Amino acid sequence: MASLLDRQLIARATGQASRRGLILRQPSGEQLLADVEAWLLVEYPDAVRRTHLRPTGDDQAHLTVALHPAAPDLRMLAWDNGRVDVVAETVAAGPGYHRFVGRVLERLGLELSITWSREDPLDVTFGERPVVEQAYLTWLGPRLVRAHKAASAGRPAPQLGLPEGTRYTFDGGIATALGPRDISWLEAAIADPRVAVDVTPWWADATDARYLLNRALCLMWLDVRWRAPAVQGESELIDEVHRLLSKAFPLDPGLPYPWHAWRELARVRGLYDHMAGQVIDRAKIMQAPSTLLGYRRAPVVLTHAGWVLEVPGSFAEVRTEDELWVGGAGRTITLAATATGTPSGPMGAQDFLDQVAGNLGSKALMHRAGPLLGRARLMTDSSSGVEIGVVEGFMAVRGSGAVVRITFDDPEDWHWALDTWRALVPG
Repeated sequence: MASLLDRQLIARATGQASRRGLILRQPSGEQLLADVEAWLLVEYPDAVRRTHLRPTGDDQAHLTVALHPAAPDLRMLAWDNGRVDVVAETVAAGPGYHRFVGRVLERLGLELSITWSREDPLDVTFGERPVVEQAYLTWLGPRLVRAHKAASAGRPAPQLGLPEGTRYTFDGGIATALGPRDISWLEAAIADPRVAVDVTPWWADATDARYLLNRALCLMWLDVRWRAPAVQGESELIDEVHRLLSKAFPLDPGLPYPWHAWRELARVRGLYDHMAGQVIDRAKIMQAPSTLLGYRRAPVVLTHAGWVLEVPGSFAEVRTEDELWVGGAGRTITLAATATGTPSGPMGAQDFLDQVAGNLGSKALMHRAGPLLGRARLMTDSSSGVEIGVVEGFMAVRGSGAVVRITFDDPEDWHWALDTWRALVPG
C-alpha cells in the first residue's frame, strides 16, 4: 500500500480496483465508492460519524468520511477506470488516528479488491509506530514554541489542530481540541514531550476508555451548544457524547470524566437512563471545575469565503460551499460571498454595490470603514404569516463582495441586526 507520511502526518494512497462479477466488469467510480461507504458503515459503525457521496463528473465520484471529531474528513476519489485516490489529514487527531486510517485502508483493499500502489519508498513506514509518533512530535514541538512566544508577547493565542473557519474565544496560551492550556502548561510541554501528549485526542493505537473519553471531550469542546437542542442533529450530538462516555466509564472508572458538564447535557437532553442517574449523583459530590467545558459558551468568529463574522457560540451552524447559515433564539444570519472582477481586473467596492444593492432605495443605510463599503436596508417581512424584522445588507472591498440577510423576531433586536451587518469584514 502506498502512503505518504510527511511532517504534517498526511496519509495518501493510490490504488486500482479489480474487475468484478461472473462477467468481469469494472465498477463505476460511483458504484465503487458506494460499496466503500456501505462497508465502512458495517465494519466501523462506532467510528464513522457521517459520510457524503456525490458524483463529480462523467467518470468520477467523491466520498468524504468523518472518522473523528478532531480530524478533517477522509477524502476518496474514484474513477470509472478503477483508480482510487485517498487523502486523510491525520495530524490534528494524533498518531493513533493515523495508524487507524492505515489499518482501515489495508482492510478496505483486501475486502473490496483494491490493490494499493507500492511505488512510494515511504510505504513501509506507514505502520511503524515509532516513525508515526516521531513525525507527530516533530510537528507539535515548533507549534508549542510559537504559541509560548505569542502568549509571552501578549499576542492572540493560537489554535492547535482546530477546525478551519472557526475562531474560538478562550482564556489561556493555546486552544486545543481537548480544551485550552495556559502558559505554564506550554512551558512544561516544551520541556517534556510526554506532557504534550495531554492535548492529543488519539495518541495510543488502542480504542480504549481514554480514546472514548477524548472523543467525547472533542465534541463537547468544539461542537456542543450548551442549551436545549433546537435544530436537526443537535439531539443526536448529545446522544453521541453520552454514549461515548457511558461506554468509557465501565472500562476505566478512574479517568477524569467531566461529571458536571455531562450532567448538564443529560438535563438539557432529558436523559434518564441508569448512567445518567450515576452522572447526576457523582456531580453532586465532585468539586465543580474552575472553567466551564465548551468553547461555544462564548462568541465564535466564523470565516466564510474570505469574510469574517462574530456570532454567539450557541448559534446553530450550517455550511455549504455557497452559504453560511447561523441562527438561534429568534435570530438568523445567512452569508454568501464571492470574488468580484472585471475584464480589466478586480472590481471596485462601489461598482459592486451599484450592481447588487442599487434597488435598496434612497433610504438605504450606508457604511464606510477605510476601503470597506456597505449598503443595507431595514424592513419587515410578513410573507410567512408572522411579521419579522429583516436586514438585507451588502459589504464590499476591491475584489470581493458579501451579501448578508439577518432576521429577528423581537423588534428591539434591530440594533443587534445592524451592528452585525456593520461588523462583517474581510479577513
